[in-house]
Amino acid sequence: MGRFIVLGSSALFVGIAESAALKIGWPILSLLLLAVDLVAERRNKSSDALLAGMTLQTLAWVFTGPWFMGVVLLVLAVLHQIASLKKTLKVSKAGIWTSFPWPSRQDWNQVEFVILKDGMLTIEYRNGRVLQQPIEKDSTFREADFNEFCQHQCKP
Repeated sequence: MGRFIVLGSSALFVGIAESAALKIGWPILSLLLLAVDLVAERRNKSSDALLAGMTLQTLAWVFTGPWFMGVVLLVLAVLHQIASLKKTLKVSKAGIWTSFPWPSRQDWNQVEFVILKDGMLTIEYRNGRVLQQPIEKDSTFREADFNEFCQHQCKP
């Protein structure tokens, strides 16, 4: 999604740019940043090239074109960063800590049940709220042991 935003914004910007240097240099810079991001993704490494591209696009729109496009791009960049954050879950005898959709801690007395089945974690709270999240598979992790632990903790 972020790559599409950078490419689309670059194309729009080139359409309104008056300087020949901007019309040629801006797409080259955008494509270079996207290439760096793609190479990093293929090597399973994180890259800030996409964020840099979105930031440069935002600055370009704010200072040389319609400023509202810069605001729209800034909002999209923030949403992209939020969606890209690593989600974590910690389960212990003291409770459950989650970082998704926002950081929180729940005591076991607030939880009706927790079950992990085929890589999908489901947490149902006593107030009726349900949270589902896919979990990365780990060959050393045993779902049955996790579910048994959680079932024991959820008993009133």
